[in-house]
Amino acid sequence: MTRSVFVPRGVDVPSLDQNCLWTWNPTHGLMKGDLVEGGHVIGTTFENDLFHEHRIMVPPKVGGRIVEVMPIGQYNVQQTICVIEDDNGK
Repeated sequence: MTRSVFVPRGVDVPSLDQNCLWTWNPTHGLMKGDLVEGGHVIGTTFENDLFHEHRIMVPPKVGGRIVEVMPIGQYNVQQTICVIEDDNGK
């Protein structure tokens, strides 16, 4: 057992509760067919009293056309909120 405050190398620990529900608010006007790329803000959620708006972005090195955007609602971090298709698929 280690007494360090740091997570040991090789150990994968989820940083967020995987079952907690977050309110997904897609960016106004975001719709199927829109072209997006890494860093593009696709929506927001309330994080906490210190950070009221958490921006949800397209991951780096991902880009393409939006195939599907989930409606406003409650989702956990494992659920899909937006599907993007590029030359290699979805």
